[in-house]
Formats: sequence, structure tokens, C-alpha cells
Amino acid sequence: MARLNSSMSIKLTDDVISRLKSQKIITAFDFIREIIDKIIAITGLPFRDILEIKQQMIEKFGAKIKNPLDLLRSQSKILSTEISSLDNLLNGGLQPGQIYELCGTSSAGKSQLCLVLTANIAAKSDGIIHYIDTRKNFSATRIQMILSAKKLNDEEIGVKMCQIKVTHITTTHHLLNLLYNLTHTLSENDHKYKLIIIDSLPSLFVISSDNHDDLYALNHFANVCRFLSNEYSIPIITVNSITKWQDSEFSFNAPSGTVLKSTSIIKPFLGKYWSNIPNTRLFIEHIHSEQRTITLWKSSNNKIGTSIEITLNNSRII
Repeated sequence: MARLNSSMSIKLTDDVISRLKSQKIITAFDFIREIIDKIIAITGLPFRDILEIKQQMIEKFGAKIKNPLDLLRSQSKILSTEISSLDNLLNGGLQPGQIYELCGTSSAGKSQLCLVLTANIAAKSDGIIHYIDTRKNFSATRIQMILSAKKLNDEEIGVKMCQIKVTHITTTHHLLNLLYNLTHTLSENDHKYKLIIIDSLPSLFVISSDNHDDLYALNHFANVCRFLSNEYSIPIITVNSITKWQDSEFSFNAPSGTVLKSTSIIKPFLGKYWSNIPNTRLFIEHIHSEQRTITLWKSSNNKIGTSIEITLNNSRII
């Protein structure tokens, strides 16, 4: 649910919103479920104004009736990555309503693969791909090279690049606000959005036993991602790093044989809580030169441990 802001009602001034936030009334959902008497005491707004604001929020953010046939169609549209081996690994491509995680070491090719997927999907559809960039990894030049390799002319490349929306963010607050705002955008243009990529998470979230704020933010992030993917049948790809532990006990549920060294244990970053959020987890590993291996670490539909080999360069994947 979207965070409180002045665009929801002219009566929600910055001062009123600040008072509400001080009492942990942060989102429209928090406002709707709170009793009116308490909101009156916090804000000083009259009963009628609060009732009016609640009604406006319910109309804007409340559940909407959907045609079952339209829902079935949207949930049946598998999004091809245009990489045949990867599509086979994913049982046809990116499934609507699913959260994917692409994890690997630094320089394994995570961002490069995301750029190829972005260009491939833009080239084969007229939909929007939203690339959320937290580390300035997005390269418009590389996107242009990939599209040029597909034999598109300059005008066609321009059209396809306009389908790619890029947002650079640096804080969890910015990320959550962006995703909450996307719920409004998608409610009006849900048929236009094809894919959301978030590259990457570790630069925003630092999870530790004494850092409760980031764990709370990660929980919010997971919830809004689930809402976006389920409500609008859009696949979401998140990029994550891995940690390597020198230990004799393998403690993560990755398939056997996915260790980088005989004494190393590989775990995705962000801890146990996040490990349960993605529906599908892919591990990408740099073999040599342009060669990469992609292994299925987590899936409810396919055999865990299955892997493919790809050649990843600046303009395409083989």
C-alpha cells in the first residue's frame, strides 16, 4: 500500500503527515484501518475530513473486480527471455507473478545478463521494462549495441530504448517510495509493463542482528514486490550477491556440487528471511573468458541443480 503523501488529499499537509508518521501511521492502509478518534487526536482534522480521506483511499487503493478470463490470460503469458537455453531452464521463460533472483560473485555477469534480458524483451514487444539501478550498472551504450546486433535501424533502436525506463536510487526509502508509486502507475497501465529489474539489493540492505531498520525495510520491500508481481502478473528480477564461507557443513539449500571450491560454501546475501522470498533463484558463475554457467538453485516447477552454459558478451548471449 502506498505511503501517505499530499497527492492523496489536499488535507494531508506535510505537518499532518509528519504527525501521523510519528505514530507509525505511514501508509494508506495504516490510515484506513486506524480508528477515526485516534486520527482526530493526532492530527486535529475534523471527523468529516478524515472520513472523506478514508473513502478516497479506499476507492483508489481498494480491491477491484477482475474478469476471470482476463485474469487467466494475464497469468498464462510467459515472457520469453529470447535465450533458448535459459527459457528451457525456466520452463518456457519468465512466469507472470513470479519473483526471480539472480545471484553470483562480483564480475560474474549479473548486470550484463540483466541488460541482455532488457534489450531482448524490449526488442520483441512494445511493453515497458523498468530497470531500477542502485549501483549505476545500467549502460545505455550496451543496450544500443545489443539492439544493433539484432539488425535494428536507428529509428527502431530509438523506439525500443524509449520502452526502457531507468531509475537510479541510493536508499531503501527511495526504493520503497518508487515501488509504492509503481502501484499507481500499473493500475492505469498494467498491460504495458512487461518486466521489473532491481539491480542490485546488497548495496541498499545491510542485514545484521543489530540492524532492525534494514530488516524492517526488507520486509516492506518483499511485501510490495509480492503485491506488484501477483496483482499485475509481472515478473520481477532481483540481483543479489553471494557470500563464501570456509566450513565443512553445507547449511544452505543449494544443490550439491554448487561450491566454488571444495572448502567453500556459497550463500545468497541478505540472510535467511530473504532466502524464502524469491520463487526462483539462479546462480551465475564465471567459468573463463565469456563463458558462464547458470544453475537453478531454487524452483517450485523445475529440477533444482539443473544448469546451462552460455557465452555472454557485450552484444548478445549464445
